[in-house]
Amino acid sequence: MKKVKLSVLMFLLFFIMGGMQVVSAQDLYYDLKVKSTVKTTPTKDLQRLNSCWSNAGAALIEAEMIRNGKGECDLAVLDFVHNAYLLKAEAHLASKGKVPVTEKCLSADVFKIMDKYGMVPQSAYMKPEKNPMDKTSGEMDAILRGTLRMSLTKDEGKFTDRWKNTYDAALSRYIGDAKMHFKYNGKDYTPMSFAQESGVNASDYILLTSDDRQDYYKPFVLEMKDNWDKDKFYNVEPSDLATILEGAVSNGFAVSWYGLLDNKMIYKAEAVAIVPAGDMPGVKAENDTVEEVFEPVAEVNVSPEQRQKNFEPLLMRSGYNFLTVYGISKDKKENTYIIGKDACKAGDDTINMSEQFVKLNTVYLLVNKNGLPKDIRKKLGL
Repeated sequence: MKKVKLSVLMFLLFFIMGGMQVVSAQDLYYDLKVKSTVKTTPTKDLQRLNSCWSNAGAALIEAEMIRNGKGECDLAVLDFVHNAYLLKAEAHLASKGKVPVTEKCLSADVFKIMDKYGMVPQSAYMKPEKNPMDKTSGEMDAILRGTLRMSLTKDEGKFTDRWKNTYDAALSRYIGDAKMHFKYNGKDYTPMSFAQESGVNASDYILLTSDDRQDYYKPFVLEMKDNWDKDKFYNVEPSDLATILEGAVSNGFAVSWYGLLDNKMIYKAEAVAIVPAGDMPGVKAENDTVEEVFEPVAEVNVSPEQRQKNFEPLLMRSGYNFLTVYGISKDKKENTYIIGKDACKAGDDTINMSEQFVKLNTVYLLVNKNGLPKDIRKKLGL
């Protein structure tokens, strides 16, 4: 008899819990369901101020190594920062001081750095003497600027190697440095041989944006603050941006996204980024007697003119958001969203971006050209 009572009690408890879950689901505006994902590595906290590009680029390489069958790898993001300073120093001297030496770069710069200096896993990176996140220390920048200034002045602007020892020593002290020889998974490597074995080819990765001042489906130099090396971007139509992201993920490729995550357009309760035609979900006036409908709110159909008006001011400064795009989700009305996660904060914080949000707030994408939808790749001549 006791067994029968216990069974009835458990059944009632299960029914009540199930009912609670149904009610809870009914109160969701979007009730997003993940439809597909690409395997990526866990996100990392920022290692040094203004170096989020390094986290984003490294995260893309790590995802590509997984796709290439190389397994998960925790790359040393500070190694890319260290070597970016070396790369930009050479450009500074070659340009007679016109190229500034700062930490700010494009996420695509990791591929230039990988090709020239290699890369290493975190286990092969030597920690610096100083805290790389120290906001009050300007010593390193003073040493670097002074070293380059002396090289330009004393060598009459001619490029020599005499500045490198002092310059690199300062970087090692304040940012750290890679080991020149190391073991990883039982094999011997140098930074260059490790990069070569990753299966990642720098020439496969392209930058894309949408700027109606330029010809569509042609490359051009995007004039933005962090494009210090005058890299070329392929220009696509605004509506192509979400199509490219969805197509890449569907083809098994992660993408690095850079743009503005405008808090006014984010419904945090369900981590949804939208361009609402009216109020955001959950906003209800006190005198509003209309019963609330729990479904996705209507969005603005962002025009090319609206995109351009929002886009041009974004190029004037930097410091926006880097995401690793890795998934696709759908809401209860089967609308599609692009899933990205914060590339510069540990914990895999995700956001689901609508097509209109992507169209309005994307500055650029970094993607493997092999992951592009076939029709767009053909238009780009790739």
